[in-house]
Amino acid sequence: MTAKRTMQGLMGALMALMLLSGCGLQADDASHSVEAKAEQTADMEGVEGTAPAFKATAFDGSDVAINAAMDKKLYVINFWATWCPPCRAEMPELNEFAKKHDGEVTFYAINLQEPKDTVDKFLKDNGYTMPVLLDLNGEAADIYRVRAIPTTYVIDRDGTILLKKIGGTTAAELETALLRAAK
Repeated sequence: MTAKRTMQGLMGALMALMLLSGCGLQADDASHSVEAKAEQTADMEGVEGTAPAFKATAFDGSDVAINAAMDKKLYVINFWATWCPPCRAEMPELNEFAKKHDGEVTFYAINLQEPKDTVDKFLKDNGYTMPVLLDLNGEAADIYRVRAIPTTYVIDRDGTILLKKIGGTTAAELETALLRAAK
């Protein structure tokens, strides 16, 4: 009986940790300090602050190629999954942010390795209309070195990563990053 209670306690602590820090096995070392968690920039081991190009899949099955360094667009890219509680918690704000900045910011919510039907049902059930792409094999997440979800990037028109946020983000944090991009 004691081993069972110990295991239940450990599982409860693990779940609480995941809810507080995001879903995933590990977060970058920089995510442990309050200052770093508020705004993490260009910490991509060898990428030197430039957003790498990647491909993801649209709902119609076509490939969408994103090359922020060449596109000269302002991007917000959010990696997420339907089963992740912190991802689900930030979705309403992200959806409103994407609507508010449509035409000004190229926004993509990149779902990690879930079937199209699962993602489509989740979006429809919740009334979300933000642009979503599928990372069916986790290749985009690997390129961006995503270690926990949600993880959000704000990339300026030159392809420079202005914000890397591990864990849930808010519209206010994204707005602050957009102000930096305007400078």
